[in-house]
Amino acid sequence: MSVRELRARIAKLDTEIDLQKELLKKLECDKSRVQRQLNHVLDPVARLPLEISSEIFLQCMGPFPNHGAHNVPMLLLNICNTWTDIALSTPALWSAINIAFPCPSGLRELLPIWLERARNQPLSVSLAVWEQFDEDVAAIVWRYGEQMKHLQLFEEDDPDRMNTIEDMIPGPFPSLQKLTICGEAFTLHYILQLLRLAPNLIEYIMYSTEIFLDTNVEKVVLPQLRRLKFGEPGKCPRGDQDLLEYLSLPGLEALKLETPSRSLLTFLEQSSPPLLELSLKSRNGVIDFVELAGYVPYLIRLEVWFPEYGEVETLFAALASQSLLPHLRTLILRPHYQYLPEHSQAFWTMLAAALAARRTQIQVFRLMVVFRLPDSLMPAPDIAAAIRELRADGMHVSISATQETWSFFD
Repeated sequence: MSVRELRARIAKLDTEIDLQKELLKKLECDKSRVQRQLNHVLDPVARLPLEISSEIFLQCMGPFPNHGAHNVPMLLLNICNTWTDIALSTPALWSAINIAFPCPSGLRELLPIWLERARNQPLSVSLAVWEQFDEDVAAIVWRYGEQMKHLQLFEEDDPDRMNTIEDMIPGPFPSLQKLTICGEAFTLHYILQLLRLAPNLIEYIMYSTEIFLDTNVEKVVLPQLRRLKFGEPGKCPRGDQDLLEYLSLPGLEALKLETPSRSLLTFLEQSSPPLLELSLKSRNGVIDFVELAGYVPYLIRLEVWFPEYGEVETLFAALASQSLLPHLRTLILRPHYQYLPEHSQAFWTMLAAALAARRTQIQVFRLMVVFRLPDSLMPAPDIAAAIRELRADGMHVSISATQETWSFFD
């Protein structure tokens, strides 16, 4: 064949190859479409109404999901087109995020997309500073301040860190209902500044925080705050009671803290909150529960951590009086492991008398000791019988150890 004929043949083959490529591309698209249809038929999630499939996806979420490709909700985008459609049609999936510093590359670009997918959903954001703080990422978060419902901040004090959360002053948080702060890098000035930006705050929690006090700071009034807790759930209350000096909380219903008696009484006298729940550990002295009862007449639940002997005496005296703590329904005592060896029989006698005086009012009593009590520290037979009688009459009495599987009633 001549050169011209060979070139013509090659051109014809190129044309046929292009046609076959187009045909193959079309067949692949057809196959993909049919495969999606088959997946839709076989996938039980795809057959559900969007409201139900969305709720199933939401059940996979933690309170603050990470943004990596192997975590929900990003993971849901990589299953199939149907799941992608469901995930993108569920704004609540994108309404919470955990941001740990230093941030991975690409978060500055991803974060606005993530938060936009939440649309008008209330946002929950956790910022945890382990190393270098990224002000650009924080600035993106603060742009959504008016949409924020739950904000969690963590940062340990590090004198070598150049930038900190406190370098970024956010805008107002008119919708913020819950604020959680953990770490020892926060000053009183910054904390009060955050509280002023959240006039509708309902719950404020501080974990393992030692604030740095300031002077000449104006008191903050939070009329909507219902719960103030110093310490992690289920663990002993922590300090930072100095913060109470700068707060007025007329609507407070639940309080958990470690404090000197006078500081607590001063706060209650100034704020006059309708306190319903109190979890308390005394510091630097004994709390007079008879005096305290006058400030918390509506108290329903009382938890006392590591009480001193004098505190136990006044607490049981308050319970023996029908006019003090008349609404108390739940009482939880967590004595120090060294308390009972010194005062065990006096304690059991006062306890039985106090519970008997309130047998028609107190519904739940729990005594949480650290370790199993030896026989030498158990109540005398008549006292033990009186406690068992209270339980038989319907009071939910529990005496058990936190570090061992043991119960007084086993």
